[in-house]
Amino acid sequence: MSYNRASCGSQTKKKEEKLSKLELNISTILTEISGQNSNIEFNPEDPFSTTTPPNIKLQYFFGRIKKYAKIEKSTLIIILIYADRMCTTSGIILNPYNIHRIILGCLLLAIKYNEDLYYTNEHYAKVGGISLQELNNLEHFSFQLLDYNLYISEDIYEKYLKYISNYTSTKS
Repeated sequence: MSYNRASCGSQTKKKEEKLSKLELNISTILTEISGQNSNIEFNPEDPFSTTTPPNIKLQYFFGRIKKYAKIEKSTLIIILIYADRMCTTSGIILNPYNIHRIILGCLLLAIKYNEDLYYTNEHYAKVGGISLQELNNLEHFSFQLLDYNLYISEDIYEKYLKYISNYTSTKS
């Protein structure tokens, strides 16, 4: 996945989008998990894996999502739940080569499941810095790996919300 700064407007003169504690905690959780697996390289059998890791940190990637996708906080929590569920059922291991694309696949499903209004896939492809065809493939793979089940019980949602809200970085 190549990150295209020109997509969705230039950020060269604008400040990065400030993340809430919840958003920062989600990006930190995913950064730490993928960082623990940084020894894992490109895996051609992983539909989310890229040949080189994207050159944008997850914190800034989430800032970009917040700024251009305008999603609800509940959708961010659902992204984490879907990513966890996908990796648990498929054996895919979060790492720097697949984390951004996993987030994008889960983002599309979470938005379409949780929000009343959302942009086109073409818009989200620009936000993610990938082609529309790549994004459509990520959505398809994500949906398959979730066994076409997007339902999240209130108990599971509350469990993740509590974990994310109380999260303290292991690098503190």
